[in-house]
Amino acid sequence: MLTPAQWTQYKNVIDLASESFNQDVVIWRRHTRGFQRYGEDTKANENYTDISLNTLVAYNIFRTWPMNKESIGGALDSENIVLVLNKQYLEDLGYLNADGFFAMDPGKDLFIHRGMEYRASGETEVAQAGSEVLMFYVVLGREETPTGSDKY
Repeated sequence: MLTPAQWTQYKNVIDLASESFNQDVVIWRRHTRGFQRYGEDTKANENYTDISLNTLVAYNIFRTWPMNKESIGGALDSENIVLVLNKQYLEDLGYLNADGFFAMDPGKDLFIHRGMEYRASGETEVAQAGSEVLMFYVVLGREETPTGSDKY
């Protein structure tokens, strides 16, 4: 059984390690609330604030089968990645909600990684120090567009 001091030491090690390991930059396209001038409801007219986040990106390296799905309009790329985000880092930036979770809107927010657009398809707590959450996983699925993936 670990003592409270040992849990604190563990938490500090995780936070320091995250500062070193979480060096891949992902653009969080945070949806900005508001109405369009003429009531348009299209993706091109959405309002976003782009925020750079340092993260560790996990890829599904064990998968050996294709993720593309054929459709009438062509192949759809269903690849996904997982962001490993440090809770203290997000808290320091002011990106946690009142319940202590990453304050994203999976239905509206987008993420850009290496020019590919993704949408969150799930999140979970993944590392704890006793009962305190230290890290989150955010699963990102490739966002499909009629003309292929947008490049940023």
